Amino acid sequence: MLGDPLAIGLVSVAIIGTGFMTSSMRLAVSGAAIPATLLIGALLKLLFERARPVTEYAMNMKIHTFSFPSGHSSGSTIAYGLLAYFALMKLPAPWNIVVGLMLAVVPIFVGLSRIYLGAHFPSDVVAGWILGLAALVIVILIIQPLL
Repeated sequence: MLGDPLAIGLVSVAIIGTGFMTSSMRLAVSGAAIPATLLIGALLKLLFERARPVTEYAMNMKIHTFSFPSGHSSGSTIAYGLLAYFALMKLPAPWNIVVGLMLAVVPIFVGLSRIYLGAHFPSDVVAGWILGLAALVIVILIIQPLL
C-alpha cells in the first residue's frame, strides 16, 4: 500500500504544500517532480506496450495498463527517496540515519511486492527504480530543494 498512487500522491501534496507554506519554490517543485516522474513512466508504458505477466493478480487488476516500467516502483523511489533525503539532512543524529534508512528501503519492498504479486516482471521493477532514481538525482542535484 505504501507504493499505491494514493500514498505517493499524499507524499507529493505534503511536499508541495510544505514548499508553499515555507515560501520555498524549490521544495514545491521537488514535490511536483513526483507526479511528473509518474507521467513520464505512463508515457513510457504507452511507448513500450509491454503486456503484464499472465497471473491471476494481473488479470484481476481494476485498471489495466501496460507493465514496463513499474509506476509503483518509480513513484515510491522518488517519493520515499526525497523523504529519506530530507530526513538525512534535517533530523538530528542518530534519527537522521534511522529514519533515512527506513524510508530508503520502502521502494525496495514495494518493487519486490510487485514481482511477488505477479503484477510485473523483474525488469519492469528495475526500470521503475532506475526512472525514480534518475528523477531523484535530478531533484537533489539540480533543483536542490533544501537551499
